[in-house]
Amino acid sequence: MTWITHSAFAGLTGWIFGLNTGLAILGSTSPDWAEDLFGVREHRGFTHFLVLWFGVFIFFLVLVLEGVNWAMYGLSFVYGGLSHILLDALTVSGVPLGFSNVRIRIGGLIRTGKVSEWVFLALLLVFLTPLVRLDIKFGYNKWRELYFQGVLDKREYEERMFRIF
Repeated sequence: MTWITHSAFAGLTGWIFGLNTGLAILGSTSPDWAEDLFGVREHRGFTHFLVLWFGVFIFFLVLVLEGVNWAMYGLSFVYGGLSHILLDALTVSGVPLGFSNVRIRIGGLIRTGKVSEWVFLALLLVFLTPLVRLDIKFGYNKWRELYFQGVLDKREYEERMFRIF
């Protein structure tokens, strides 16, 4: 996928989940520019390992759930990177699972820069833009704020943080 699709997906979904959208967008392009940063010769090499991004995402998620305020910035960035990996898994070539030769493909119907990607991007914008415009957010964000303001106790916070409505 191109950087436009990665950025749009991470920005829109990151906003809906209450993450820092700027860091999510930056993270959504990071697996590609990190290849140049680390001198990786093969596109979709170790900077695209699914287990790496998923593991770091879980690490930051645990920190956020424990109330470490600065971890939300790391979670936002890593969410963007993980979204990049998941979107690349939709393409024909897929993404590497880890250090083995196993690749993950979900469907494999999208080709980077071709009509299939632009149709995907258009559908993404059609379905997610109204959620952003109507200020509909999912996840734990509002409950987290209420918890830190002292409105909710820990039990109420944990019960409500993953409810959609």
